[in-house]
Amino acid sequence: YNPRRLPTRGGSKGSASAHSSPPRRAEMASAALWLAQALCGLARPMAPLGVSMRHATACMAATSTDTTKTEAALLRYCALTDRGQRCTPNDALQIEALIAELEATPTDMDATGLNGRWRLVYASEAVYRSSPFFWAFRQATAAFSTPVGVPSSNVMAGDPIASAIYAITDAIPFYDIGTVTQEISGAQCVIACGVDDSATAGETSDGASTQDEPSDGASDWRFTPEVPQLVSKVELSIDRLFGLPAQTSIMTTVADLKQQDAAVALEENRYLDVEVEVGTTSAAQSSIANLLPPLSALLENFPSGRALDMLAPGSSTVILSTSYLSENLRISRPILEGVNGKAAVFVYVRDDMD
Repeated sequence: YNPRRLPTRGGSKGSASAHSSPPRRAEMASAALWLAQALCGLARPMAPLGVSMRHATACMAATSTDTTKTEAALLRYCALTDRGQRCTPNDALQIEALIAELEATPTDMDATGLNGRWRLVYASEAVYRSSPFFWAFRQATAAFSTPVGVPSSNVMAGDPIASAIYAITDAIPFYDIGTVTQEISGAQCVIACGVDDSATAGETSDGASTQDEPSDGASDWRFTPEVPQLVSKVELSIDRLFGLPAQTSIMTTVADLKQQDAAVALEENRYLDVEVEVGTTSAAQSSIANLLPPLSALLENFPSGRALDMLAPGSSTVILSTSYLSENLRISRPILEGVNGKAAVFVYVRDDMD
């Protein structure tokens, strides 16, 4: 499943009557041009012939209202189903329909909109697997299969070994997943996001010529001086076992963001892709490490990215594809090389602390 092949909103093509008068055809052409400009953001919309700006503004406001209602309905289902972990078949269908409706809504996605703190509210699989580490692990082990099935799940012998490992992990009792967040910083897009940079073409922000600046060959993206990163945090708590006190930990994965080619990163304003390169994984604020001091060194900044690349070169880098992005809500999927089946879907709400 690839979000690049999302259903597009459209209808049957109509044609003007052969007996339409020239003024009528001109009016229809003007209206079509105005609508294209309003949706694509190519220019400030001008009122078409015979259509008042007040009416046009009302239509745009109605679309915004519909989108807000759809977002609200989706968030209600996310809350009622415990982030999608307690879905009935009907709940799953309703959530999929709402997601598809939002993805079919034209939006002006800009990579800068990814920046901020995002809290997970829905996952089509176990919520802890929203961490990029688990995306990269599945990609790194794509060539390996399990010799036996997992009776507690639908995993059969010959299925990907990652699916078997995750099924066993999911079945472990006595643990709970708390808040799951992603903190994205440093992403900034210029040309690929349709921003008009002609006024300063050939110059950098400090006024210097671009030809005097070092280049890595990717001119379509620019990042702020801040290191572009995605920091994933998954709160884990383990109940009291065998007389031991309850334990807590925050599984933290730090990944670098890399630019994509403009044509790949944003195609027809339908999805926004960024490369996520897993660097380290650690158990921050872990009482488990305090209980077992020998594990503390292993649980602090483990170079998980390098370990995955040793297993399968390049597997530490995955593509995070965002198919819907508004001020308050984001729908994203990891695109994994060599992994078959439907991509996992994750829905986040903005949860900035500022």
